[in-house]
Amino acid sequence: MAITVTDTEKVSATPVEVVKEAPLPQKKLQPLTREQVLALSDPDKLCLIIIGQTVYDATRWQHRHPGGHLTIRALCGKDATDAFSSSHDDFVKNKMLKGFYYADLKADAKEDKVGIAFRELTRKFEEAGLYKTNYNFYYKKAVVYSLMFASVVAGVTMSESMWVHAMAGVMLGMFWQQVAFLGHDIGHNSVTRSRTLDSYWGLFVGNFLTGISIGWWKRSHNVHHIVTNSAEHDPDIQHLPIFAPSPIYLKTPIFSTFFEHYLPLDSSAHFLVKFQHFLYYPVMAFARFNLYVQSLTHATGTGAYSINEVLFRRDLQILTLAGFWVWLITLTMQLPTWPSRVLFFLLAHNVAGLLHVQILLSHYYMPIYSGITYDTHENGFVNTQLQHSLDIDCPVWMDWFHGGLQFQVEHHLWPKLPRHSYRTVKPILIAFCKEHGLEYHQETFFKANCNMISHLKETSKSARSFNQIFRDALNLSG
Repeated sequence: MAITVTDTEKVSATPVEVVKEAPLPQKKLQPLTREQVLALSDPDKLCLIIIGQTVYDATRWQHRHPGGHLTIRALCGKDATDAFSSSHDDFVKNKMLKGFYYADLKADAKEDKVGIAFRELTRKFEEAGLYKTNYNFYYKKAVVYSLMFASVVAGVTMSESMWVHAMAGVMLGMFWQQVAFLGHDIGHNSVTRSRTLDSYWGLFVGNFLTGISIGWWKRSHNVHHIVTNSAEHDPDIQHLPIFAPSPIYLKTPIFSTFFEHYLPLDSSAHFLVKFQHFLYYPVMAFARFNLYVQSLTHATGTGAYSINEVLFRRDLQILTLAGFWVWLITLTMQLPTWPSRVLFFLLAHNVAGLLHVQILLSHYYMPIYSGITYDTHENGFVNTQLQHSLDIDCPVWMDWFHGGLQFQVEHHLWPKLPRHSYRTVKPILIAFCKEHGLEYHQETFFKANCNMISHLKETSKSARSFNQIFRDALNLSG
């Protein structure tokens, strides 16, 4: 999900300037070429984006954008046609975009055959009803989630056995993993199809049940969908000082446009990266705690999230996150001994770490580049998503385990598509890629994990030698 122009629904309890349709220029500008749009564009002064055959000015709108200002800034001067269409309903384009009109786009000499074919394929998916939510799918999931949580409560309150308490912790971790898949669907507005309803459900499913802010997740995830695997712009691959998924991160300090600071690249970072293939699974087992910190700082508007931007019901963001810690601590304290409490708490988080492994497999060892694509038809939306995303090949009976993340390529191309439609779409996409000579990547879960470790090991060789690290440390001390 990417650039999301607001609909008529209320998105924040915080007073926000009402956006009215901008008046059309008194004198219509001459059509602009793509090169002219790029040359004129500046994220702060004149943030132009291309959608279809029209150029729009999103300068004043970006910080009121419900999908986050970074998605718009990333596409400044670029062709946002498919990124926009993949995440918006038609009424946004038909009724609201005209208020941001700047100029027409001069027709290209070269036709975007892949883009045209992709839009036609998307239209066929819509006509076939693949975008319609099958609520029975989610009713069944709700029953399963309820039974899982009930078993956790029963294990905590109805037994004195530490083994039972341990199994309750494991079940809580699995509960968080499974509910996160639902939160992912809700975050992409692919459940109720209403941004307001899905946002309220997101507060319950994300914030209250899992402790991960749906507001923070959207801010981060929206950007990831636009600039997938960009070294400077994609927060999902910016994990220094512990992990460097590409030698790019080890050559010179990289400025993160998401966190608004340079990623750490000192002697300690080089030292840790040397061992990243050994640290990978242990760190994933505790990675959830970082998301707690990110969620709280985002909800309170501190640190990298202090910038003034739209956040859906900040009051409820904070309240529901607090509610999570109230029920989790209360439940944990029902256990009779501190060893049982610690075991329960740690196992829940360690098992939930499986989710982080699944997430990183989708992109982490795919090609990483510097800058932003969308300059030409060859590196536009379709190719960007295909080249930097990985599907996990699994049988139907394992779909529950992957929760839709195994269809990462399909999801990045059609983020609003309901999870239950991806298996139908997958063979169609493979045929589409073959027809147009496009890349498509997939591996089994086991093979992808093996590739991940091999990739991290290979990248670790780009870190400084131990001798250089030691000398740098001595110089720093001196």
